[in-house]
Amino acid sequence: MAADGPRIFLSHLAGVPVFGPDGGPVGRVRDLVATFRVDRPPRLVGLVVEVLGHGPVFVPVSRATGLESGQVTLSGPVSMRRFGLRPDERLVLGQLLDRRVRLADSGEQVTVLDVEVHRHPARAHWEVDRICAHRDRGGTARHRGEALTVDWSALSGLPPEELLVSSPVGERPNFGQDAEDEAEQERTARALMRTEPVVVPPEATVADALARLGERELIQALAAQVYVCRPPGEPPTGPYLGTVPVQRLLRSAPDAPVAPLVDTELPPLHPDTPLPAVSCCLTAYDLVAAPVVDDEGALLGAVTVDAVLDHLLPDHWREAEYGMPDADGTESGAAGTGVVGDPTQPPAAALFPSGHPGGRDEVDR
Repeated sequence: MAADGPRIFLSHLAGVPVFGPDGGPVGRVRDLVATFRVDRPPRLVGLVVEVLGHGPVFVPVSRATGLESGQVTLSGPVSMRRFGLRPDERLVLGQLLDRRVRLADSGEQVTVLDVEVHRHPARAHWEVDRICAHRDRGGTARHRGEALTVDWSALSGLPPEELLVSSPVGERPNFGQDAEDEAEQERTARALMRTEPVVVPPEATVADALARLGERELIQALAAQVYVCRPPGEPPTGPYLGTVPVQRLLRSAPDAPVAPLVDTELPPLHPDTPLPAVSCCLTAYDLVAAPVVDDEGALLGAVTVDAVLDHLLPDHWREAEYGMPDADGTESGAAGTGVVGDPTQPPAAALFPSGHPGGRDEVDR
């Protein structure tokens, strides 16, 4: 591994505050997620952030800046869907620290104290570099025994060599439960929606609405319309009145009020609307985003077409289509498998590798 580039010990990020692009508080780091591949360095893929009112959500590491300085700032919006652990992933703080492993050369048992990651200078991703551990020489206190720092490959017993040892309920966070009811909840409008749509009051003018669209960086789907609601103007809002497409704004006089421009024919989505109905709504009305409104008439957010597609496409579709060669020049296979690309594989099979349907709003997971 290259010697340059920042390095950090991941335990230092526990509880660190997370801020949005505008500097506002979002939550705190609850854990970090790493994937383990055969004969390759484990890779840090994201953070588990405890968001007030939402619970734990996944933040791709590519959207988190300032890790080395101990202050995490998001560079863009993230999905508010509740975090769930995948089979090839481990929680660094909850599942790797205090894990008993062995030195590969001697078989001596040691306990993991911390994990050091290094930012790869060429590909800009974070890889596990070294493991800080201590030798077990009697007693249970972590400070007993000699401390040592070794390369990750010098240890045996790390994933994916063996399953994590079971532990009593409550000792470790149990994010990996894949209960059917949770899976269904992740495929509803509430789970799919983004909570930062552009909202304007009915007395706003066209110029005001366009200015709001230009105030901050937005994904294209959210910049295609404004949502007209009575105060308060942040989700959950006051009564939702309707949507005004940006093309209608551009064709109207700047001083015209937005209230007469509202599209009242577009039915909003209920938070519990299932994914198939959400996709049908977007298709039937030729939308790139649809409002989500609760039983009290408040706007909660908007479901965008990219979030729907991300759930309909198979896992790892980004890696299959836009995969970059690893540092050794080989082509990566499906994330977490450690299998190199097969040049004889048909394009369709390469784009849609095997796996359960559904995806997440991530770029490097």
